[in-house]
Amino acid sequence: MNNSVKLRSYYSSNIEAIALLYNSAEENQDELFWEEIKEPFRSILEECYCISEEGKYNQLEQITNSIKYNRISYIKLGVQLYQVKYYRLYKNKYKSFKDYCEQGVYYPVWRANQVIASAGVAIKLIKAGFNIIPQNETQARLLIKLKEEELLAKWQEVLDTYAPHKITANRIEAIVFGINKRTKGTLRLPVKIIQEIENKALESGMSTGELITKIIQGELTINSDGTMEKMIKEKDEIVENPSPESIKRWEKDLNQLAFQERNRLDDFTEELAEELKNTVLDLKQVIKKCFMKSFLSPCMLEN
Repeated sequence: MNNSVKLRSYYSSNIEAIALLYNSAEENQDELFWEEIKEPFRSILEECYCISEEGKYNQLEQITNSIKYNRISYIKLGVQLYQVKYYRLYKNKYKSFKDYCEQGVYYPVWRANQVIASAGVAIKLIKAGFNIIPQNETQARLLIKLKEEELLAKWQEVLDTYAPHKITANRIEAIVFGINKRTKGTLRLPVKIIQEIENKALESGMSTGELITKIIQGELTINSDGTMEKMIKEKDEIVENPSPESIKRWEKDLNQLAFQERNRLDDFTEELAEELKNTVLDLKQVIKKCFMKSFLSPCMLEN
Protein backbone atom coordinates (compact mmCIF):
# COMPACT_ATOMS: atom_id res chain seq x y z
CA MET A 1 0.00 0.00 0.00
CA ASN A 2 1.60 3.29 -1.13
CA ASN A 3 1.53 6.53 0.87
CA SER A 4 -1.38 8.09 -1.04
CA VAL A 5 -3.56 5.04 -0.43
CA LYS A 6 -2.59 5.01 3.25
CA LEU A 7 -3.43 8.71 3.50
CA ARG A 8 -6.85 8.24 1.89
CA SER A 9 -7.53 5.31 4.22
CA TYR A 10 -6.52 7.42 7.25
CA TYR A 11 -8.77 10.33 6.32
CA SER A 12 -11.62 8.00 5.40
CA SER A 13 -11.57 6.30 8.80
CA ASN A 14 -11.56 9.64 10.61
CA ILE A 15 -14.35 11.04 8.47
CA GLU A 16 -16.41 7.95 9.26
CA ALA A 17 -15.79 8.55 12.96
CA ILE A 18 -17.03 12.14 12.70
CA ALA A 19 -20.00 10.96 10.64
CA LEU A 20 -21.16 8.99 13.69
CA LEU A 21 -22.42 12.32 15.05
CA TYR A 22 -25.07 12.37 12.31
CA ASN A 23 -26.02 8.73 12.74
CA SER A 24 -26.13 8.92 16.50
CA ALA A 25 -29.54 7.45 17.27
CA GLU A 26 -29.34 3.84 18.41
CA GLU A 27 -31.88 1.31 17.24
CA ASN A 28 -35.08 1.33 19.31
CA GLN A 29 -33.68 4.25 21.36
CA ASP A 30 -34.42 7.94 21.27
CA GLU A 31 -31.29 9.08 23.06
CA LEU A 32 -27.95 9.88 21.45
CA PHE A 33 -25.05 7.48 21.85
CA TRP A 34 -23.09 9.82 24.17
CA GLU A 35 -25.87 10.26 26.72
CA GLU A 36 -24.11 7.84 29.09
CA ILE A 37 -20.61 9.21 28.48
CA LYS A 38 -18.99 11.14 31.32
CA GLU A 39 -17.94 14.78 31.29
CA PRO A 40 -16.17 16.58 29.74
CA PHE A 41 -16.49 14.27 26.71
CA ARG A 42 -20.27 14.35 26.74
CA SER A 43 -20.37 18.16 26.49
CA ILE A 44 -17.82 18.29 23.70
CA LEU A 45 -19.68 15.69 21.64
CA GLU A 46 -22.98 17.51 22.15
CA GLU A 47 -21.35 20.75 21.09
CA CYS A 48 -19.87 19.06 18.02
CA TYR A 49 -23.29 17.70 17.11
CA CYS A 50 -24.80 21.18 17.39
CA ILE A 51 -21.99 22.59 15.24
CA SER A 52 -22.69 19.92 12.64
CA GLU A 53 -26.40 20.74 12.56
CA GLU A 54 -25.90 24.50 12.53
CA GLY A 55 -23.23 24.17 9.86
CA LYS A 56 -25.91 23.42 7.29
CA TYR A 57 -27.22 26.96 7.69
CA ASN A 58 -24.17 28.99 8.81
CA GLN A 59 -22.33 31.34 6.51
CA LEU A 60 -18.65 30.73 5.76
CA GLU A 61 -17.63 33.82 7.74
CA GLN A 62 -19.29 32.48 10.88
CA ILE A 63 -17.49 29.15 10.61
CA THR A 64 -14.17 30.87 9.82
CA ASN A 65 -14.41 33.07 12.91
CA SER A 66 -15.27 30.02 15.00
CA ILE A 67 -12.20 28.17 13.68
CA LYS A 68 -9.97 31.16 14.44
CA TYR A 69 -11.46 31.38 17.94
CA ASN A 70 -10.75 27.74 18.67
CA ARG A 71 -7.16 27.99 17.44
CA ILE A 72 -6.39 30.66 20.04
CA SER A 73 -8.50 29.13 22.81
CA TYR A 74 -5.32 28.76 24.89
CA ILE A 75 -5.96 32.38 25.94
CA LYS A 76 -9.26 31.41 27.55
CA LEU A 77 -7.64 28.37 29.16
CA GLY A 78 -4.84 30.51 30.61
CA VAL A 79 -7.32 33.04 32.03
CA GLN A 80 -9.36 30.26 33.64
CA LEU A 81 -6.27 28.73 35.26
CA TYR A 82 -5.22 32.18 36.45
CA GLN A 83 -8.64 32.73 38.06
CA VAL A 84 -8.36 29.46 39.98
CA LYS A 85 -4.83 30.34 41.11
CA TYR A 86 -5.31 34.06 41.90
CA TYR A 87 -8.65 33.76 43.71
CA ARG A 88 -7.66 30.41 45.30
CA LEU A 89 -10.88 28.82 44.09
CA TYR A 90 -9.32 25.43 44.77
CA LYS A 91 -9.01 25.94 48.56
CA ASN A 92 -12.22 24.14 49.58
CA LYS A 93 -11.28 20.94 47.77
CA TYR A 94 -7.51 20.95 47.27
CA LYS A 95 -4.57 21.84 49.49
CA SER A 96 -2.79 23.90 46.85
CA PHE A 97 -2.91 25.07 43.25
CA LYS A 98 -0.41 22.32 42.49
CA ASP A 99 -2.80 19.66 43.83
CA TYR A 100 -5.66 21.19 41.85
CA CYS A 101 -3.65 21.11 38.62
CA GLU A 102 -2.50 17.53 39.07
CA GLN A 103 -5.72 16.02 40.44
CA GLY A 104 -8.41 18.32 39.06
CA VAL A 105 -7.39 19.02 35.45
CA TYR A 106 -4.45 16.59 35.03
CA TYR A 107 -1.87 19.32 34.44
CA PRO A 108 1.55 19.46 36.08
CA VAL A 109 1.64 22.82 37.85
CA TRP A 110 4.62 24.07 35.81
CA ARG A 111 2.61 23.44 32.65
CA ALA A 112 -0.40 25.34 34.00
CA ASN A 113 1.88 28.29 34.80
CA GLN A 114 3.23 28.18 31.26
CA VAL A 115 -0.30 28.34 29.82
CA ILE A 116 -1.10 31.31 32.08
CA ALA A 117 2.04 33.13 30.94
CA SER A 118 1.36 32.28 27.28
CA ALA A 119 -2.15 33.72 27.57
CA GLY A 120 -0.60 36.89 29.01
CA VAL A 121 1.65 37.17 25.94
CA ALA A 122 -1.32 36.88 23.58
CA ILE A 123 -3.33 39.48 25.50
CA LYS A 124 -0.42 41.95 25.36
CA LEU A 125 -0.16 41.51 21.58
CA ILE A 126 -3.91 41.96 21.11
CA LYS A 127 -3.84 45.08 23.29
CA ALA A 128 -0.97 46.46 21.18
CA GLY A 129 -3.17 46.18 18.07
CA PHE A 130 -1.86 43.03 16.37
CA ASN A 131 -4.46 41.23 14.26
CA ILE A 132 -2.31 38.12 14.01
CA ILE A 133 -1.03 36.54 17.22
CA PRO A 134 0.61 33.17 18.07
CA GLN A 135 -1.81 30.52 16.86
CA ASN A 136 -1.15 28.08 19.67
CA GLU A 137 0.31 27.98 23.14
CA THR A 138 3.59 26.46 21.91
CA GLN A 139 4.27 29.52 19.77
CA ALA A 140 3.28 31.98 22.51
CA ARG A 141 5.44 30.19 25.08
CA LEU A 142 8.61 31.19 23.22
CA LEU A 143 7.80 34.87 23.86
CA ILE A 144 7.15 34.61 27.60
CA LYS A 145 10.51 35.93 28.81
CA LEU A 146 10.54 39.03 26.59
CA LYS A 147 9.82 42.41 28.13
CA GLU A 148 6.90 44.26 26.57
CA GLU A 149 8.87 46.51 24.20
CA GLU A 150 11.04 43.63 23.04
CA LEU A 151 7.96 41.40 22.71
CA LEU A 152 6.25 43.82 20.34
CA ALA A 153 9.41 44.35 18.30
CA LYS A 154 10.20 40.65 17.96
CA TRP A 155 6.64 39.70 17.06
CA GLN A 156 6.56 42.42 14.40
CA GLU A 157 9.80 40.97 13.04
CA VAL A 158 8.15 37.54 12.86
CA LEU A 159 5.21 38.98 10.91
CA ASP A 160 7.53 40.93 8.59
CA THR A 161 9.56 37.78 7.88
CA TYR A 162 6.87 35.14 7.36
CA ALA A 163 3.35 34.94 5.99
CA PRO A 164 0.86 33.98 8.74
CA HIS A 165 0.43 30.42 7.47
CA LYS A 166 4.20 29.89 7.47
CA ILE A 167 4.78 30.93 11.09
CA THR A 168 5.99 28.00 13.18
CA ALA A 169 7.44 27.63 16.67
CA ASN A 170 10.91 26.90 15.22
CA ARG A 171 10.84 30.06 13.09
CA ILE A 172 9.71 32.18 16.04
CA GLU A 173 12.50 30.68 18.14
CA ALA A 174 15.09 31.50 15.47
CA ILE A 175 14.04 35.16 15.39
CA VAL A 176 13.66 35.59 19.15
CA PHE A 177 16.83 33.79 20.23
CA GLY A 178 18.94 33.94 17.08
CA ILE A 179 19.77 31.42 14.39
CA ASN A 180 22.86 30.17 16.22
CA LYS A 181 21.10 29.47 19.49
CA ARG A 182 21.64 25.72 19.25
CA THR A 183 25.31 25.93 18.19
CA LYS A 184 26.38 26.35 21.84
CA GLY A 185 25.83 22.65 22.44
CA THR A 186 23.03 20.52 23.76
CA LEU A 187 22.42 18.56 26.93
CA ARG A 188 20.43 15.36 26.61
CA LEU A 189 17.93 15.23 29.47
CA PRO A 190 14.44 13.75 29.84
CA VAL A 191 11.79 16.12 28.49
CA LYS A 192 10.09 16.34 31.89
CA ILE A 193 13.33 17.49 33.56
CA ILE A 194 13.93 20.11 30.87
CA GLN A 195 10.39 21.43 31.29
CA GLU A 196 10.79 21.62 35.06
CA ILE A 197 14.05 23.57 34.66
CA GLU A 198 12.34 25.96 32.22
CA ASN A 199 9.48 26.48 34.67
CA LYS A 200 11.85 27.20 37.59
CA ALA A 201 13.73 29.67 35.41
CA LEU A 202 10.44 31.34 34.45
CA GLU A 203 9.40 31.66 38.11
CA SER A 204 12.71 33.30 39.05
CA GLY A 205 12.92 35.59 36.01
CA MET A 206 16.05 33.94 34.60
CA SER A 207 16.97 32.04 31.48
CA THR A 208 17.46 28.29 31.83
CA GLY A 209 21.18 28.78 31.27
CA GLU A 210 21.43 31.34 34.09
CA LEU A 211 19.50 29.10 36.47
CA ILE A 212 21.68 26.05 35.78
CA THR A 213 24.85 28.16 36.10
CA LYS A 214 23.80 29.55 39.49
CA ILE A 215 22.95 26.06 40.77
CA ILE A 216 26.30 24.65 39.61
CA GLN A 217 28.19 27.59 41.14
CA GLY A 218 26.40 27.06 44.45
CA GLU A 219 24.51 30.37 44.41
CA LEU A 220 21.12 28.63 44.32
CA THR A 221 19.77 25.35 45.62
CA ILE A 222 16.42 23.66 44.92
CA ASN A 223 14.83 22.08 47.97
CA SER A 224 12.95 18.78 47.96
CA ASP A 225 9.61 20.65 47.98
CA GLY A 226 10.55 22.52 44.82
CA THR A 227 11.32 25.87 46.45
CA MET A 228 14.53 27.71 45.59
CA GLU A 229 16.93 29.14 48.14
CA LYS A 230 19.84 31.54 47.68
CA MET A 231 23.05 30.37 49.29
CA ILE A 232 25.07 32.87 51.35
CA LYS A 233 28.78 32.57 50.80
CA GLU A 234 30.88 32.36 53.93
CA LYS A 235 33.21 35.35 54.26
CA ASP A 236 35.56 33.65 56.75
CA GLU A 237 38.38 31.71 55.19
CA ILE A 238 40.56 29.04 56.74
CA VAL A 239 44.23 29.95 56.30
CA GLU A 240 46.51 26.95 56.65
CA ASN A 241 49.83 28.83 56.41
CA PRO A 242 49.33 32.44 57.55
CA SER A 243 52.02 34.98 56.67
CA PRO A 244 54.01 36.83 59.40
CA GLU A 245 52.10 40.01 58.50
CA SER A 246 48.77 38.24 59.12
CA ILE A 247 49.96 36.94 62.50
CA LYS A 248 51.06 40.44 63.58
CA ARG A 249 47.72 41.89 62.50
CA TRP A 250 45.80 39.22 64.47
CA GLU A 251 47.96 39.83 67.58
CA LYS A 252 47.26 43.55 67.34
CA ASP A 253 43.51 42.89 67.12
CA LEU A 254 43.64 40.56 70.13
CA ASN A 255 45.59 43.10 72.20
CA GLN A 256 43.10 45.78 71.29
CA LEU A 257 40.21 43.60 72.38
CA ALA A 258 41.97 42.76 75.65
CA PHE A 259 42.69 46.45 76.24
CA GLN A 260 39.03 47.28 75.69
CA GLU A 261 37.99 44.62 78.20
CA ARG A 262 40.53 45.91 80.76
CA ASN A 263 39.18 49.43 80.33
CA ARG A 264 35.64 48.19 80.98
CA LEU A 265 36.83 46.38 84.11
CA ASP A 266 38.67 49.49 85.33
CA ASP A 267 35.57 51.60 84.73
CA PHE A 268 33.52 49.10 86.72
CA THR A 269 35.88 49.13 89.73
CA GLU A 270 36.14 52.91 89.73
CA GLU A 271 32.39 53.30 89.64
CA LEU A 272 32.03 50.72 92.39
CA ALA A 273 34.48 52.63 94.58
CA GLU A 274 32.67 55.89 93.89
CA GLU A 275 29.31 54.40 94.77
CA LEU A 276 30.65 52.89 98.02
CA LYS A 277 32.11 56.23 99.03
CA ASN A 278 28.99 58.29 98.34
CA THR A 279 26.13 56.00 99.23
CA VAL A 280 24.75 54.12 102.19
CA LEU A 281 22.96 51.57 99.99
CA ASP A 282 23.37 47.91 100.62
CA LEU A 283 26.60 46.56 99.05
CA LYS A 284 24.64 44.05 96.99
CA GLN A 285 22.56 46.81 95.41
CA VAL A 286 25.65 48.89 94.67
CA ILE A 287 27.40 46.05 92.85
CA LYS A 288 24.25 45.25 90.89
CA LYS A 289 23.85 48.89 89.89
CA CYS A 290 27.45 49.21 88.70
CA PHE A 291 27.28 45.90 86.83
CA MET A 292 24.13 46.97 84.99
CA LYS A 293 25.69 50.30 84.10
CA SER A 294 29.08 49.08 82.94
CA PHE A 295 28.40 45.69 81.34
CA LEU A 296 24.77 45.22 80.39
CA SER A 297 24.08 48.69 79.01
CA PRO A 298 26.72 48.50 76.23
CA CYS A 299 25.42 45.06 75.24
CA MET A 300 21.88 46.39 75.06
CA LEU A 301 23.03 49.32 72.98
CA GLU A 302 24.87 47.01 70.58
CA ASN A 303 21.72 44.89 70.09
